[in-house]
Amino acid sequence: NAVARLIEFEKAVAIVGTYGSACAIPGSEVANKAGVPMMGCSPTNPLVTLGKPYAFRACFIDPFQGAVMANFAVSNFNAKTAVVIQDIASDYAVGLSNFFREAFIKLTGNPKSIIGLISYQTGDQDFTAQVTYAASKNPDVVFVPAGSYGDAALILKQGKEMGITANFLGGDTWEAPEFIEVGGEAVEGSYFSTHFDATAVTTKAAEKFCKDFEKKYNRPPSAFAALGFDAYNLVLDAIKRAGSADPKAIRDALAATKDYEGCTG
Repeated sequence: NAVARLIEFEKAVAIVGTYGSACAIPGSEVANKAGVPMMGCSPTNPLVTLGKPYAFRACFIDPFQGAVMANFAVSNFNAKTAVVIQDIASDYAVGLSNFFREAFIKLTGNPKSIIGLISYQTGDQDFTAQVTYAASKNPDVVFVPAGSYGDAALILKQGKEMGITANFLGGDTWEAPEFIEVGGEAVEGSYFSTHFDATAVTTKAAEKFCKDFEKKYNRPPSAFAALGFDAYNLVLDAIKRAGSADPKAIRDALAATKDYEGCTG
């Protein structure tokens, strides 16, 4: 509905957003059908852009993210077994869960290396059943592709209280200060993938962005701030190169983008 309103009532010729796959998948369907380019900030599910020539994104995708975390588990912890706790109501979580499991099985060479898979619903507060199940499996790692940082923090907190000593791993939704605020000491020593780290910038654009952001907000930028900045500027760059406000011309310029240096790469 939000995308339709932007196109029909605001007469948008390009859209920046949204941040999450659950919103971006249906939103990009609307934009693509209307012939208006849409640039997602951080929606990582492949379905956001699949088969949609007017849909773009500034971030990596879940097949990459899932493989990175599986490789991290095997390479850094010599993990041979894993349990996955997923948000069954989240397209993002289910997709990332699948990609992690596929990569982990391939890396371990053992089709039975995923020794447990259990789900919960978005908004749940009590994860006793899930963490009890995970504890009973005694895995080397527990992968939690949560749809939100709040869910992940509570799962880790309740998991540690249940006595789970395995390493907890997650995806990019853990990238939020509130993850630590909610989880407290329980999230110390956990690991997650992210798009950007203000303490390890790789481009001059990122250096300037971090400096300007901290000057204005008195705190370092998160990955999502950096991705929002990149998404906006990718669209702006395309409009300038297109020399037009025509949606198709902007789309074509976006599709032709090469060697663009943003904050996140």
